[in-house]
Amino acid sequence: MTREKNTVTDAPLASFGAQTASFVSQVLSADWSCFYQVDEHSQPFGFQAHRTPWAVREAYLKHDIARSDPMHPACLAGQNIRFLSIFDGRLSGPLQSRRTYWNFLSSFGARDAAEMIFRVRGRPVAGLSLVWVGKSGACAERHQGEVVQSYVEFNLSPYFREAAVRTSEDSGMRLPLTERELGIVQLICDGLTNAQIAHRLNIGVSTVKTHLLHVFDKLGVQTRAALVSRFLSLTRRPNA
Repeated sequence: MTREKNTVTDAPLASFGAQTASFVSQVLSADWSCFYQVDEHSQPFGFQAHRTPWAVREAYLKHDIARSDPMHPACLAGQNIRFLSIFDGRLSGPLQSRRTYWNFLSSFGARDAAEMIFRVRGRPVAGLSLVWVGKSGACAERHQGEVVQSYVEFNLSPYFREAAVRTSEDSGMRLPLTERELGIVQLICDGLTNAQIAHRLNIGVSTVKTHLLHVFDKLGVQTRAALVSRFLSLTRRPNA
């Protein structure tokens, strides 16, 4: 089987993502948005946030909200859904998980949330999270959202050939981690807890957590398990 590769560098796609997050927010009157790419395992990476408070991102990672996120791309990738609101009847998953996720968002003042999944030749390659906050203003509107989704998807397609995504087998990829971050990730791969890592490196547990938040953001993962999986795949030698 041939290996599919992205036909452009990360920089143009990252720029497209940032512009898209801003554009869609304005068109749909959303307060926060975040564009991301989707890898071959339906995991998000390469986040380009627009006006999303860092506290929200930090809390999402700290409390492992991805486990209960019903609009995570891994949950939506297999469904033929273009635009989905948190209150949409098509949203699947355990009711308790949906409640947990909504309680998380509403704690930051959210009144509605929606997700777009962008596909190229049927394959999910990117997505966009949208959140509306406050007691007034617009909220998710399915028809308008689907129209915007189609427009973005059309403009996104030239960035990919054969629905290629950046894969873990890309031999030219370099890890954007500092020496300290790299050391912590390697210890996580060895199965050490935050406390054990702190003891091994003679640093505070809070420092370990801070480094991990930075690593999660750089590698576009949301759980320790996803971090290990992505790190090992990125560092695996091609054809090994």
